[in-house]
Amino acid sequence: MKKAALTITFLLATTVIFSQWKNNEYYVEQDEKVQQKLEEWQDLKLGFLVHWGAYSVEGLCESWFTVSEDVDWLPVHDDLQAFREHYFNLPARFNPTGFNPEQWADLASGMGARYFIFTTKHHDGFTMWDTKQTDYKITNPKYPYADAEHADITGALFNAMRKKDMMVGAYISKPDWHHPQYWSPSFAASGRNVNYKIERHPDWWKKFTDFFYNQVEELMTEYGNVDILWLDGAWATKSNLGQDMKMNEVGEMCRKHQPGILMVDRWIGGRWENYLTPEQHIPTESETVPFESNMTVNCCFSYRFEDSPETNVKSSRELTHKLVDVVSKGGNFLLNLGASPQGWFNQKEVESVLGLGEWLKLNGNAIYSTRAVAPFGEANIRYTKAKDNSKVYAIVLLNEGEQVTKAMLPGCLVAKDAVVKDVATGKTVKFWRQGNSTLVDVPKKKGAGHFAVALEISKVEKMAGKQFGKSQAAIDAEKRNRKSK
Repeated sequence: MKKAALTITFLLATTVIFSQWKNNEYYVEQDEKVQQKLEEWQDLKLGFLVHWGAYSVEGLCESWFTVSEDVDWLPVHDDLQAFREHYFNLPARFNPTGFNPEQWADLASGMGARYFIFTTKHHDGFTMWDTKQTDYKITNPKYPYADAEHADITGALFNAMRKKDMMVGAYISKPDWHHPQYWSPSFAASGRNVNYKIERHPDWWKKFTDFFYNQVEELMTEYGNVDILWLDGAWATKSNLGQDMKMNEVGEMCRKHQPGILMVDRWIGGRWENYLTPEQHIPTESETVPFESNMTVNCCFSYRFEDSPETNVKSSRELTHKLVDVVSKGGNFLLNLGASPQGWFNQKEVESVLGLGEWLKLNGNAIYSTRAVAPFGEANIRYTKAKDNSKVYAIVLLNEGEQVTKAMLPGCLVAKDAVVKDVATGKTVKFWRQGNSTLVDVPKKKGAGHFAVALEISKVEKMAGKQFGKSQAAIDAEKRNRKSK
């Protein structure tokens, strides 16, 4: 019951957050290099996100257990200060001797991911690269992993992922609960925000924002080509307690060093949020702006030991259906695994994402480099289309053990002279026009192929009773572009 209550609370919190970003104004970036990068990113569809830090030593929630907030999803500590001291000393026990960046890259490729986002620093401030701004980092000589071959974990991972032709992105937290000018030792830290009045201590705040700027600049200048800067900690913003992170300066600096980089200042809106990031949530309708649903394979973003009562691994079929649903609505799917203290992942989670990868090997043409088309779907059918409008894909989602020989494509009237093919095999399938819909044969599948059946339609006469052409999302985007010029 307690776990159910936590889940309900989390879902309510997620709904509120989702509503918040929905109400923010989306800024259409005019920089042509950013526009090109965004277009390329929208082709990729599946990303691999990893939360990893010293918190994995005890299978703890990343950062959040150190916060003093009386909410259902955080524990009540008998002695919060003692726990904080314990938590912030976890790096002394963090020694991931099993870490192999090439093995991670193989997993990313095997699951069908086309880009990679890594938590270079979470809210707790522990830095997973060789930063020069703090000693609270993986390469601190006092910590056991400092002399390892891949001690600069961020650099090792970025290099390995690029060898697989993936875009790479750096997740970094704007707030830093370890930094003495964010949570000052002069005052109690009662919540997630800065714990002093910035207007009374502007010199402290400047030291902190300079620190943040310098850390970001290290990532932009010392780690090769970085495609995405994924900023978390939306409460660190000027409208909340004056927490001005000088994002214009940070963003301009990033674009200077990394032309065209995508900036993701989550849930803030404006110029530095190039795409939206609903968390543990898939929109109910097709979206008119670029978005990426980020979701966990297990219950949580950080690592949980396999015998933890919290574990709840999503099946390969469930992940496939979620990916198809997100893509049909015009979005990307960012799938998270939490890495273990040794540097790998729970086997059940690995098996689940590799099952998704097997489906993508068969049906990827219906997913990668596609765009939304109205209607995005109905019942167990989802639609995508080729970017050049040359074809439409209908994807039939199947439940475990479900056997169907035919499926109705509601609102999709296939042209009389069209050819419909099974994407996985290339074999032609029969179809029958019925009103504004089409009845199609569904090829029999087994294994990963049975998660969903993707059909390629060479020519569509009408979609949802309308002449087939640009999706409403594309039309709306063009209107915004015209208004912004």
